[in-house]
Amino acid sequence: MVGKKRNEDPVEGSRETVERELERHKTNGTKTTDRSTGSKEERIRRRAYEIWDREGRPDGEHERHWQEAEKEIEGEEVAGGSGER
Repeated sequence: MVGKKRNEDPVEGSRETVERELERHKTNGTKTTDRSTGSKEERIRRRAYEIWDREGRPDGEHERHWQEAEKEIEGEEVAGGSGER
């Protein structure tokens, strides 16, 4: 019998992880107030998924992936001159 493999469906695993992170940010007082913020959150979500996928889809690293993605996106905004106004 083959053992149960976690994160077999990368889309589902990623969606659950990202939704938990978004919910955690909302309960900590971080709210999406306009489309630019929502767009940024979507970019972070996608980047966190890319990081997770690139690292071999490990379990239990979602917070680190989210934080790393946030730093990368914010760094790109600063470098590109598209910081918040």
